[in-house]
Amino acid sequence: MIDLMRVDYRLTLLPPNGSKIDITELIESWSHEEMEDQIAAKLTVKLKNVKRDDGWIHQHVFLDKRLIFEATDGTGWKEIFRGSFKRWKTTSDNHTIQVVAYDPLFNITISKEHYYFKTGMTAAASIKQIATEQGIPIGKIDGPNKKLTKKLYKNYIADTITGRIKESERKGSGKYILRSTKGKMECVLQGGNAVIYELDDWTTETSSDERSIEKLVTRVKIYGNAKGDKRPKVQATKNGQTKFGITQDILYKSDFDNMNAANEAAAEILKEDGKPEINRPIVHPDIPWVRKGDKIKVNSGTINTMCVVKSVDRGSDRMMTLQLKG
Repeated sequence: MIDLMRVDYRLTLLPPNGSKIDITELIESWSHEEMEDQIAAKLTVKLKNVKRDDGWIHQHVFLDKRLIFEATDGTGWKEIFRGSFKRWKTTSDNHTIQVVAYDPLFNITISKEHYYFKTGMTAAASIKQIATEQGIPIGKIDGPNKKLTKKLYKNYIADTITGRIKESERKGSGKYILRSTKGKMECVLQGGNAVIYELDDWTTETSSDERSIEKLVTRVKIYGNAKGDKRPKVQATKNGQTKFGITQDILYKSDFDNMNAANEAAAEILKEDGKPEINRPIVHPDIPWVRKGDKIKVNSGTINTMCVVKSVDRGSDRMMTLQLKG
């Protein structure tokens, strides 16, 4: 159990000289995000820019200086974010400084590299290789451990990693999530958390449960190569949940190395877009230990099931907003 009334936070700067500067008392507002479509966690803080014996506060939050954000529920302080400042801005009229920090995975989201992985190399091995080359400490890498086919990548490093993870998922590895914990890159099984929190109507501020088929794809056709002005022949038709009607996407064999790759792409479209979209936001007093990818139990409104956290956004109002999937 967690005592929600005892939840508190503190922010500590870690200058290069090895010292620690607690700036919690200077915080005016903050938000901490682990979003579904972003690999790196983000911390945004608005601080009072005061002058101290060792200089103005903004002189201690220069670009790429490190910090640690911790929380407690009355049983001791635990780290929930470690990163470095990527942007800061002072405002003269109210003497504040707004800073934006990301965890160590941020750099691979804006960096590109050329990678070639041989046949049989797993996503887990690929992740370890990339982390080592990029100078990111390696933490818990549980998988994925399915052997993959050879492939060349020439794009953002984060996209290379997520591509390897998704390919493993298509081969039956299960769902894995890449994230940073205490400054180390880890890849863990989604929903594999040992402690499962239960959110119910007694503590939940609000929740909603929405279903939509407005963007549904129920059929994918794969066309062959066109000859002149003629319509190309259909090489394959993949059907999904056509009980909702026919809403169609198309692929072309020429865009893939072979027909197997085209079939895999069609299957991926139906897997990602071929089922009703579920939107389940829930606002609840913050539990600092809930992370993206964690499994939780929800009994609020019409949500009465185990869910996985797609994203979490917590803030200085001591509330968290979760986006959930079944």
